[in-house]
Amino acid sequence: MKILSSLNTFKLSILGLILLFSNLVDAQHPTEQWRPKVHFSPQKNWTNDPNGMIYFKGYYHLFFQHNPKGNEWGNMSWGHARSKDLLHWEELPVAIPNGKEYIFSGCVVWDKYHASGLGNPQKDLLIAIYTADYPYTREEQHLAFSNDDGLTWTKYEGNPVLNINYKDFRDPNIFWHEESKQFIMAVAKPFEYKISFYGSKNLIKWELLSEFGKQGDVGMIWECPSLQYLPIEGSTQKKWVLFVSSQGPYKDYVGMQYFIGDFDGKKFTNENDEDTKLYVDFGKDFYAAVPFSNAPKNQNVWLGWMLSWKYAKEQPTFPWKGQMSLARKLSLVESNQGLRLQQKFVPDFDRMAPSFEASNFVVKDSKFKQISGMKFLKDKTYAVDVKISGSKSHFSGLLIKGKANEQEWIKIGFDEKTMKWKIDRSHSGKIISDFFDGLQVAPAVDGMPKNFKVVIDRSTVELLAQNGTVAISALRFPLDIEENVYLISEGGNTQIQQIKIWELK
Repeated sequence: MKILSSLNTFKLSILGLILLFSNLVDAQHPTEQWRPKVHFSPQKNWTNDPNGMIYFKGYYHLFFQHNPKGNEWGNMSWGHARSKDLLHWEELPVAIPNGKEYIFSGCVVWDKYHASGLGNPQKDLLIAIYTADYPYTREEQHLAFSNDDGLTWTKYEGNPVLNINYKDFRDPNIFWHEESKQFIMAVAKPFEYKISFYGSKNLIKWELLSEFGKQGDVGMIWECPSLQYLPIEGSTQKKWVLFVSSQGPYKDYVGMQYFIGDFDGKKFTNENDEDTKLYVDFGKDFYAAVPFSNAPKNQNVWLGWMLSWKYAKEQPTFPWKGQMSLARKLSLVESNQGLRLQQKFVPDFDRMAPSFEASNFVVKDSKFKQISGMKFLKDKTYAVDVKISGSKSHFSGLLIKGKANEQEWIKIGFDEKTMKWKIDRSHSGKIISDFFDGLQVAPAVDGMPKNFKVVIDRSTVELLAQNGTVAISALRFPLDIEENVYLISEGGNTQIQQIKIWELK
């Protein structure tokens, strides 16, 4: 019996080694068919949160959490990429490498008048302030500076610039507040569900001003804050909006929430009830978005990490893992439910000539109306804009279905029964995890038209509906080479006012 048991153990060990080797081989196989074309991803290795985003001298600079040594989380440093149009990206060498400390999230600002006194006073000066993470011991805020437009960085010899001896104290985001003539930093105490606000005249010495917290959704830790002054559409007024990465609309899944209110140079006040929960995105793949500082025309533009911690390790891509969302311009808009966040894709596709356009036609009940001459190929990227003038259906929208395998599909649209927007990825190809749930839904915003825009970029799908007041961001990993595109209407007819499709080259 002992010999038999030993043989069985030996066989199981060999089988385990074979499976492990098989998984390693599979993991190392390049998966360029899933690499987005206009969503940034590094040429190789792991990436997560966007950091230090700034527009400077004609370039949008994106720094990002990056492991320069492997395709999994670790060795956290700041990677660097830049773009002139937010669609075409040039990856640059690692900007701030890790030392004894990991380089966690943070921001970059233009020290226009050399208030810090650092660097060469005859050259433009960029200041990065970021969290230095000493694993399992403490997190403190460090500074680095650049005199060559962000290409190389020098760590400040006087670091840290802010240390309160906390194990978890991170993700500073900074802007200049003209009224109080100081730089304002928002930084998170994750496990206290608090955002601390600090003020500084020189970016080096920081004074605690106030704290805000324990409101909205406190189901998960708070991270990556940003305080932004957003215009209200159709008005000359603006409102302060505090964004926090935290639990999203799905329990135990990360997401982002926002608070609308006022900021007086010291304290942020939420104008809604403490238990009001306002979510940025109702997909499971949008996190840690922060704005570009110094953006053109004082616009508020951001992008986020397009992945979820719930299954980030399982993303089946190589030689990279992780990607960013498209950039979005932010504002506020009045609805029947009060002020709501509005997001619009940047650049504006409406200013581009469409590849396909049709107007004023009916999609009949339970019929698939194929969009003539249009097929979504895996090596191409599309933006789709649909305006609905009327519908008696239960569900209307887009169906993207595999040509060779019709059991592979993704459905995007509006459910009249539940009054919710939906992306159903349950049959979208490779299901990478038990947590990679198929259906993602967002409640409709009352008083907004039922129009929507979708960008399908290989493995990424981003939906902005109802003038951008509804957002759902979702990954998928299609296996079919070619897909057909259908307009669908279930349970009644739908009148389409207009559809436009852009092939993004």
